[in-house]
Amino acid sequence: MTFIVNIPLTRLRHNDYFQYMADVKVLVTQATPAALNVEEEAVAFDNSFTALDEALNVDQGSVFTEKIQDADHRRDNTWSALNGRVKATLFSPIPEEVEAAKHLERVFNLYGNIRNLSLKEQTAAATNLCNDLKNRDMAVHCQTIGIMPWVLAHETENTAVNDLQNQRDSEKANRNFAKAKEVRVVFDEVYNSLVNRVNAMVTLRMATPVIENFIIEVNQKIKNLENQLAARQGHSDSGEEEVADTAAEE
Repeated sequence: MTFIVNIPLTRLRHNDYFQYMADVKVLVTQATPAALNVEEEAVAFDNSFTALDEALNVDQGSVFTEKIQDADHRRDNTWSALNGRVKATLFSPIPEEVEAAKHLERVFNLYGNIRNLSLKEQTAAATNLCNDLKNRDMAVHCQTIGIMPWVLAHETENTAVNDLQNQRDSEKANRNFAKAKEVRVVFDEVYNSLVNRVNAMVTLRMATPVIENFIIEVNQKIKNLENQLAARQGHSDSGEEEVADTAAEE
């Protein structure tokens, strides 16, 4: 007799868990709950799946959003002031200032209008721009036309935007993780009830070809997932870095 094998649900990361449950949901739908004799369990499964989907995609807003917008507005204004000052100095009556402005204009042209970039892209571009303006050669030109205090102000504002974004990202990640973890505890029980129901049909020798095929397909999904976990553990043991979402038990 072939049963649905056990799967270590607590070892699965949120993305792995969601994908596996999505696969099981598809298999149940294809076989139909009636043919599997799991009508009641299928309703609970669908409800838990919907709750998990909502938990992983929840976005209730953040107190940091308005702060980020304000900080980004200040950053944009300072960049505009810097860019405008450089361009205006090209018409200075003082040759030394004009020469300095020409050098600085090349740097600004290299990055373009960074205000049109996404927040994170603008943060990266502003960081590089400020570093370029502060290096030894360019710093002299900045001093010549009197914009070094503005460069330092832009750097400070850019750091502020980045810090606020990081805080918002952490807030959202922690909120989603906590909610998803709660949902998964309930979902585990629902999933186990469905599996136990199907396996009971096998024990009672009431498994139809549809049920038997369902078991085979679920077990294949579990095998694929176990291979994925084993490969990931191998990467970890070898010291290879891997970007991953949070594990359920962390």
